[in-house]
Amino acid sequence: MIRIIIFLVVSFFVTNAYSSPKFDKDLKKFSKDNGFIDSKGKIYSKNEIKDKKNSILIIYNHGSDNDQKSDKCAVPGNDVPKVIRDLHDKNIKNLKVKIYRLCTGAKGWSKKEQTKMWKAHEKKGKLAIELKDKDGIPLINKQKQNQRRRVIKDKVDNFIEDGFKNIILAGHSSGGWQSLKIKAEFPMLVKGVIGLNPGAGGTVKNRKDWPWWEDVRYYGFVEDLSQVNAIIIAHDKDHYNSPNDYSLFKSINSVKFVNLTNSGCKKAEPMNNYHGITLTKCYAEYEKKNKDIIKYLEEIF
Repeated sequence: MIRIIIFLVVSFFVTNAYSSPKFDKDLKKFSKDNGFIDSKGKIYSKNEIKDKKNSILIIYNHGSDNDQKSDKCAVPGNDVPKVIRDLHDKNIKNLKVKIYRLCTGAKGWSKKEQTKMWKAHEKKGKLAIELKDKDGIPLINKQKQNQRRRVIKDKVDNFIEDGFKNIILAGHSSGGWQSLKIKAEFPMLVKGVIGLNPGAGGTVKNRKDWPWWEDVRYYGFVEDLSQVNAIIIAHDKDHYNSPNDYSLFKSINSVKFVNLTNSGCKKAEPMNNYHGITLTKCYAEYEKKNKDIIKYLEEIF
């Protein structure tokens, strides 16, 4: 696999040029499903958390469909999986775990904008990051994944201002992939990342047939990944992410890998494929026995 690491020439999070008004407007429709959840997925008030400094806040972000579709987070496949919900109120040393569901699934760029970027890539052989819309917003930053990364970063900043000090990002698929990018670019912002089948840019075959998705996948990763601290849980039969997709992290000691190929868990609901294996009850039961995530959190704290 050819890895393409593309630098952010201008910081992704410090200018309104990276904000799409349409995305932000649509995002408000999904924000009603944001909230702290218990082990059953029931939302409760932040006021019930009395000791923020001695809490571990896990912010969970779901996977994603294409840019022209919205992703509701409180539905099977996108809701917080059992393996994460089971961490609610767990004690990690002298800290207690709290879970926050973050919805970021508003639509990204239009089909017309996507096609414009695609054609430019075919001509140049690389992402045309200079292309802008009529309002001067770079089209690459209107792509859904890049906008979602901004939303996650903003939410982390808000929680830090609110008094939470021990923050972990968690996510499935693109939610996990964007979390890894944030940890790489802002290594001191969060303590670590729980990546459940993390990845973006379509299937392995999709990215082979259309190399431009490979470019989009790696856009936003900084060159130095040495400070990434994460646990990546995956499966060999995941047609979205082959084992080679994580080779850029293989030499980093602070990145732990869990391979579920021999776990006994099969593809099942809610996604009925191996890309969704980490969302299943089977994996939640596997984690209860093996405690890979618990051990990872204990190493950090």
